[in-house]
Amino acid sequence: MLLAAPRGYCAGVDRAVDTVEKALTLYGPPVYVRKQIVHNKHVVATLERRGAVFVDETHEVPEGATVVFSAHGVAPVVHEEARQRSLRTIDATCPLVTKVHREAVRFAQAGYDILLIGHEGHEEVIGTSGEAPGHITLVDGPHDVDSIEVRDPGKVVWLSQTTLSVDETMATVARLKERFPGLLDPPSDDICYATQNRQGAVKHMAAQCDLMIVVGSRIS
Repeated sequence: MLLAAPRGYCAGVDRAVDTVEKALTLYGPPVYVRKQIVHNKHVVATLERRGAVFVDETHEVPEGATVVFSAHGVAPVVHEEARQRSLRTIDATCPLVTKVHREAVRFAQAGYDILLIGHEGHEEVIGTSGEAPGHITLVDGPHDVDSIEVRDPGKVVWLSQTTLSVDETMATVARLKERFPGLLDPPSDDICYATQNRQGAVKHMAAQCDLMIVVGSRIS
C-alpha cells in the first residue's frame, strides 16, 4: 500500500482545531462553533465530547456566549450579528482564506468586478462573497462563463476558493480570459499551497497504483 506525501490536515485546519481546544480550556464548556470547524466527522465528534456545540447560524448561540468561527471564514454580516448578540467571538479563519477576503475588499474598493471561482453554497464562497456582494459574481466552472455580465470589461479580476482543483480552476480561468482578455490575475495564488501539494501527491501516486482510496468526509 502506498501513502500519499504530503497528506492529512493542512496548517489552517490544525490551527482551527487547536483554537477550539484552547477556548474550551480557557473558558470551559460549552463553546459554540459556527458550522463544522473542519469537514471531518471524527474531529467534530471528538470536540463535541469535550463540550463544543456546533451550530449552523449565529442566532442559535445564546446571548453572551463564546463562539468560534470556522476555518472557512465568515462574511462581515456574521460578525455584526455576533456583536448584536454580545457574543465573545474567536475567529479561526485560515489566514489564506483571510487573504482572499482582503483581496475582494481591495478590488471592490478599486471599482473592479470580481469573478470568484468556486462552488455554489460552499461556506468559504459565502464568506468571501459577503465582503463585496455588489461586486462579486460566482463562477462555478467554464459552463458559467458565457452568462457573466460585467460593468467594464477593462476592470475585471478573478479570485478563487482556496481548496479547488488547480487543473479545473485554470481551465475556468482560460475560458474567462477568452471572454475578457483584460482579466486581471490575483496578486498571488488563491488556491492554498497545502491543497496544491496534496493534489500533486495524488497525481504522482496515481501512476503507480491500480486503486486509490480517499479517506475523508463527503462534504470536504
